[in-house]
Amino acid sequence: MTFSLTDDKRGGLNGWLEAALFVLAISTLTVIYAIAQQSGAHIVVFILYAMGISAAAMLALTGLGERPLRTAFARQSLVFGFSTVMLEAFYFLLLGILTPAETSLALRLSVPVSLLIGWLFYARDMSPRIWLGSAIIVAAVVPVLLSVTGGDRLVAAVLALICSLIVSIKTFASEFHPANQAARNVHDKLRVTGLVVMSTTMISAAVLLPLVLLNATGFIPGSAFIPAPADFLHLPTIVTAIVLGAPVFVAMTYLTFSSVVKIGTESFLATSAFTPIAVLAIESAAAAFGLLTLGKFDTALMPYLILGILGVLIVVHARHRPTRL
Repeated sequence: MTFSLTDDKRGGLNGWLEAALFVLAISTLTVIYAIAQQSGAHIVVFILYAMGISAAAMLALTGLGERPLRTAFARQSLVFGFSTVMLEAFYFLLLGILTPAETSLALRLSVPVSLLIGWLFYARDMSPRIWLGSAIIVAAVVPVLLSVTGGDRLVAAVLALICSLIVSIKTFASEFHPANQAARNVHDKLRVTGLVVMSTTMISAAVLLPLVLLNATGFIPGSAFIPAPADFLHLPTIVTAIVLGAPVFVAMTYLTFSSVVKIGTESFLATSAFTPIAVLAIESAAAAFGLLTLGKFDTALMPYLILGILGVLIVVHARHRPTRL
């Protein structure tokens, strides 16, 4: 089998290359989040601005096309949008128990979760080697969850599973979006992505802004998740969202929608196992240029990261080059 850099059938780059570039993009975005927070930005406001600006930029390049509302508010678009909002909320709760590095590792559960969803609902094959790889991924995450003390251990496990389930549902929604499956070139894929991100931004704003108003008027208690009205006018937040967040968000969302229809949700999510390593590399580069103050990485997590990558490699090899165990 020959490896091509491009995909002649669906347009754009080879799906595996796009998945690798997605890992680079989301790792860069993770570092940009840290830079934005160090500048005083409220991360929820930063995400909302970055999403809105990236959607506007994509649609400015491509136009709305025919029947844009049908694409923007298709069932899969709404599932993607609501999943995005729910993921941010549950991810925020999980970060209250685990460190960012531990949380990133815990979300590797999205790979076996997506494999189970594909097997149960989409008639995807599950060979013995795929089961083995999935078990290894779970084995890499379990020690992290067991390290949580007290009653938070069960809560952390449940939140990790919920986040992994939401990630899987969100990615399957992008894979089976009819407009995304019909797109056959970069222009059309970019337009579909822009429309879905636009609807996601609208859903996010519809959920967030009433919470901001209720909090500001004292009807609900304050929370680190809910920004204050002044956070929306914070100049560093606006600047970093435009200059740093939006361009990377364009790349990340486009690469998701383009890659997932080529290699499948399960394989796409499997590539995310390499994200923590990519984040470490980009963090080091940002720190070298004085853009970021590095936190201390827990080297005790490294064996579990390597174990998770081993499990992922077994799963990917078994799915795309099946052999007998």
